[in-house]
Amino acid sequence: MKLKNWYTTKEFSSVCNISERTLERRRNKLLQVNPALDWFKMKSKPYKYSFKMMEQFVSTELFDLIQRNRSLSNTIECMHRNDTLEQHLSFLNWDYFITVTYQEPKSKMECITLMNELYCKLEAKSISGNTRAFYTTETYSVSKGNHNHAVIKSDLKLYQVIELLQALEPIGIIDVQRYDFELAAIFYICKEMNKNLDGLYWGVLGNNLESDGIKIKKIKDASNI
Repeated sequence: MKLKNWYTTKEFSSVCNISERTLERRRNKLLQVNPALDWFKMKSKPYKYSFKMMEQFVSTELFDLIQRNRSLSNTIECMHRNDTLEQHLSFLNWDYFITVTYQEPKSKMECITLMNELYCKLEAKSISGNTRAFYTTETYSVSKGNHNHAVIKSDLKLYQVIELLQALEPIGIIDVQRYDFELAAIFYICKEMNKNLDGLYWGVLGNNLESDGIKIKKIKDASNI
């Protein structure tokens, strides 16, 4: 079965082996708790359900496996997107994948400023002198404001990166994970790139970008990509 982002009621019920009525009851209950939940498309029929809804009906272990399989598929797809930004960046080493959700709505420019400040602080604390960051600013689909995704190359410890972010945004929701090449974080944060090709809402920062570019070219030449 090919994993999709969205399923009709009939498809979702079949995949999770539940009745359509059970699915509808759970949907209504979730929306009562969080009306802004973006797991549903209900403006017109047939209603659609995000794959994220599966976590309500399968074990944690199975849902984690589903997510990983989706990410592996995305990575393979990404690697076939020749001469795209995400393909070029995927050849580089990264250490952390970051998501920052702000409690108060922020403009795109405010988000960009925070990402630039984060990079400057990472670079200032670096011992190796090799720091790099790629970030995007994404608008919420169901509410006002924006949030950031980023991948970074840094010799700082995980807790140090978290502390830097908390100092910049003490009341936001911060998620920092070790970068996993197989989980397609580069592909994920590039999903909005086509809308902003002028570079206004994303950025690549680093103190060795020229040598990074040479490394990418050597890899591509050796692989005939």
